[in-house]
Amino acid sequence: MTEQDLIELGFEKVDILDEDSQNGYDYYYYHKELCSGVSLHSTDSTDVKDDNWSLRSFDIPALNIKDKFHYDQFLEIIGNITC
Repeated sequence: MTEQDLIELGFEKVDILDEDSQNGYDYYYYHKELCSGVSLHSTDSTDVKDDNWSLRSFDIPALNIKDKFHYDQFLEIIGNITC
């Protein structure tokens, strides 16, 4: 999934400045709350190679979405269960 894909899917860019994180560099990631209690966040910008972003969830640690097809499938499943 590309950064442009994330933007087109409505993910919000979250900038983290070094002064806030104290890790020696600025970075950003993307975040989207799908429905109450279910949200996804992207790979940190520092970990992206060749514009390949993936999506994870703190609530579902094993989840790792790497393309739009699987994102759409996940939305369909979540929508049928919780939203």
